[in-house]
Parts: sequence; structure tokens; C-alpha cells
Amino acid sequence: MSEAIDSKTAKFQTLRLQRFYLAQVNYLITYLVISVAWAVGHYQGSAWLMFSHILLGVGTQLVFLLLIRSNWNLRLKDPSMTNAQIVVAMLLITYLLAFAGPLRGTLIMIYANILVFGIFQLSRRAFHIHSGLALVLFGLLITLEHYFSPGARSFTLSLVEWFVLACFLFCLSLTGSYIRELRERLQQRHNTLQAHQETLRGMMGQLQNLATTDALTGLANRRHFLNEAQRRMTLMRPSQQLGIALIDLDHFKRINDLYGHAAGDEVLQGFATLARNSLRDDDLVARFGGEEFVILLGNSNPEALFNCMERLRIAFAALDFDSLPEGVHCTLSAGLASICPEDDLEVCLNDADQALYQAKGAGRNRCELHQPSYV
Repeated sequence: MSEAIDSKTAKFQTLRLQRFYLAQVNYLITYLVISVAWAVGHYQGSAWLMFSHILLGVGTQLVFLLLIRSNWNLRLKDPSMTNAQIVVAMLLITYLLAFAGPLRGTLIMIYANILVFGIFQLSRRAFHIHSGLALVLFGLLITLEHYFSPGARSFTLSLVEWFVLACFLFCLSLTGSYIRELRERLQQRHNTLQAHQETLRGMMGQLQNLATTDALTGLANRRHFLNEAQRRMTLMRPSQQLGIALIDLDHFKRINDLYGHAAGDEVLQGFATLARNSLRDDDLVARFGGEEFVILLGNSNPEALFNCMERLRIAFAALDFDSLPEGVHCTLSAGLASICPEDDLEVCLNDADQALYQAKGAGRNRCELHQPSYV
């Protein structure tokens, strides 16, 4: 039964399938050698034995393929099934060598080829165990052959072949250990580099945050607001309107002078928190400088802009601050302007600033909407 897997696991499954298909090339070459040996009379078994070896190989490989395709291999401790595939391959090659005749001396190198398949997957201990298994299987084969068919093949020649195989596997083990050590070093360097990259990304994120965020209020700063507002204006649809509001906290200097800068900071932070909680997620609020803030509302006509800022003004006037005496409240004045797709941001900010000047001139604690003049 197939299991749902994530993209990372699916990627590893694809790699396992690629390794599996690569191993099948070795099997195909082996089957071709058997067929040629049988055709020229060097395969000492019958045709049935030859086909039985091929059928055993095909059958076992189909089982491995089914396990990978169905994701059942993911339930195993070793999803690649490297140990199992190597053991099966060694048993099959030993069965082949029993009937290889004069080709045995050449075909014993297939043991080494099998071990190369696991050189990157097996631990040093597992690699040595499989090398020992190859020597045991081949030694068992020549021992049984000498016992049951004493004159069929020179026992001395078989021992020489075993010794050659042992020497070759020893050299392969040394090479595998070197490659494995080199791979571990590269992996360590890769992990170290990746850790440094994560650290750099974190630092870059912090720098980006410092470059775009006001440290006291946590709001966007002036530079970020101007860049983001300009970007949003370029994405506006022809019929779309944005709303912009310039906000000034009334008599803020008096708060600093009477109650201290800590009280002033609390008022600034209080307004920032209120604005964030009162606006939509896609609205943009920023500290423009000092006690001045700016808000950009998306998809907002003049009436909706005015109503939104009025609610914010009333809510701010009702806020209590721990640093201020009981009954002392703060107010704000706001200048509002609409933005159309063809407008210039600086012009719109100037319009909002003129409306803010009118709000202050009319007594503060009020919102004024810029009224465009038509010639």
C-alpha cells in the first residue's frame, strides 16, 4: 500500500530508484555473460540451471522494486535496503560461480563490483562484514566443490583465486575507507558552511529589520514606508483608490516636558499598538518621524478613509497610560488624502500634510480630508 510522503522523502525515494536501476545494469551484464558462456559451452550447468539463475535474479529484484515503489521500504531501518541487496547479490553470484567453469577466475571480480554498490552507504564495519561474507561464500563454494567433486577443478587454482579475491577486497576496503573518510570530511565542511549560511541569513534578516523598522514602536520606518507605498501604487488597478493619512500626536512636546521622555515613549508605543490592532493586515502604518505617523489604506475611498481614521482618533483619545496622571489623555490630528493610479506619492503626501495643517488650525483632535481643487 502506497503511503503519502513529503517532498524531501520523495526526493530520496527518487535517488534510491536511480541507484536501484543502476544496479540492474550490472545484473543485465551478468546475465549477458551467462548467456554467452552457455552458448559457447563454458557454462557447466544445464539450460534450466542457467534460466533458474536469471529467474532468481529477476524475481528478487522485482521484490526490491516493489518495496521501493510502494514506499514500504520507508518502514525499514535502512530504507535503501543496501545490506539486503548486497547479500542477495552475493548469494546469486556464488550460485553462478558454481557453474562458471573456466570463467570463474574472471567472474569472482563481480563480488568487488557488488561491494562498490555500497561503498557510499555502508559503514566501515558493515563494509568489512560484507567483504568477509564474500570470502566465506567463495571459500565455502570451493570447499564443497573439492569435497563432492575432487577432480572437477584444481583445488590449488581455486585457493589462488580465493587469495586473489581476498587481496582485491582488502585493497577495496582501504579505498572505501579513504573515500568514506573523505566524504565525512566533505559532509562536515558542508554542515559547517550551511551553519554559517544560516547565521548570515539570520544576521541579514536582522539588518533588514533594522533598516526597515522603527526601533521604539516596531512599526515600519519612513524609508520602508516610502518604498512600499511606491511599490503598491505601481500595482494599482485603474479603478482602485488608496488612502493616506498623516497623523500628528497633539502637544507631544508638552508630554515630554511635563512627564518625561519615558512617558512620551509609552504614548508613542501605545499609539503604534492601537494602530496595528485597529487596521487590516494589508494596511501599512509607519512612524514618519518624531510624533508623526503615516498610514496607507488599501482599497479605500475618501469616506472609508475618513471613517477609519475617526475611529482610530476616538480610540486613541480614550487610552490610559501608566506614565500619565489619571484623567490625562492624548489626542491626535490627521490629514487625509486619496491616491489614484496616476497620482504622484510626494504630491499625495503634500496633500495630506496640508489637510493635517488644517486640522491643527481648526483646534486639533480632528481629521481633515484634503479636498482637491479643480481649475
